[in-house]
Parts: sequence; C-alpha cells; structure tokens
Amino acid sequence: MTHPFARAGREIVPGHWTGPVAVMALGCALAWVVVGFGHGAMSAVAVLVGATVVALWNSPLRLTGHEPLQAVRSTACLEHAVVVLWRPGCPYSAALRRRAAREGLEVHWVNIWRDEDAYELCRSINRGSEETPTAMLLDPSLSGPVVIPASVPGIREATAAALPRGRASPAS
Repeated sequence: MTHPFARAGREIVPGHWTGPVAVMALGCALAWVVVGFGHGAMSAVAVLVGATVVALWNSPLRLTGHEPLQAVRSTACLEHAVVVLWRPGCPYSAALRRRAAREGLEVHWVNIWRDEDAYELCRSINRGSEETPTAMLLDPSLSGPVVIPASVPGIREATAAALPRGRASPAS
C-alpha cells in the first residue's frame, strides 16, 4: 500500500487531493453557469476566488499548525505534552482546534500529511486508518503515547492528571 511519504521523496497520495479538486471543479462549473445566466464576470471571479480559498484550506499544501513529531517528543521529555494528530480538510480537527484555542489549552498540532512519523503513528493507533483528530499524551515515563479522547474535556482531564501535585493547571 502506498502512503504519502515514499522513501525516494515525499509524495502526496492522490486521494488527498479529491476534495480540493472537487471544490475547484464545482467552482468552475458554478462560475460558468453564473456567466451563462448573464450575471457578469465579476460574479464569476468571486465564485472562483471562493472556491480557490476553500480548496487551498482543504489541500495537503496547507502549512499552518504543524509541529514535527520529533520536535514535540524532544520537548515532551521535559514535561507531559498533549499532541493532536490532524490533517487538512478534517472538519473534526478544525472544530477541536477552535475549541482548544478558545479554552486556552496548550496542544501541539502535528499534521499527519507533512510528517512521516506522525502518519505511521496515526495509522498504528487507528488500525490502519488516517482517522483524525487523534489526541494523545506523551508521557516520558511510559514507552509509548497514551491515547486520550479527542475533545476539549479529554485534553483538559489528561493535562490535569499529568500535572504534579500542587501545581495549578493553565486553564484555571
């Protein structure tokens, strides 16, 4: 089975482009219909710009919110770290990211389409699936990650349980 990281160099699996390509095709068709009904070129351009923004938001090229898993693991040696494995275009990952930011939770976001180790870890945790978001607590005292519920309460509870006694949680 081919995955997005070939040994000769990084490749992106064609299936990761299905959503963005479909959005662009729909945007082009809609722009063509808009021009056909005589609504003008400006309306068609607005439709194409909107489709392009949505396609880029969901594409594997999206660069925001990524920390390499190895970098997170090296900082996790100093303290417990909550890591969320995510991928562009996943509405559940986007919703969790907004909620975690609103709650002020410290979370390390690792894009599985940009990090081979994270991709393999996500697939091993989820029995071969790229299911995201996948949240875990990296505990230096354990040999592997502890999978936690991918929700704000799950992240908050895992963070609180990992704190040494007498230290206040950042959310309080």
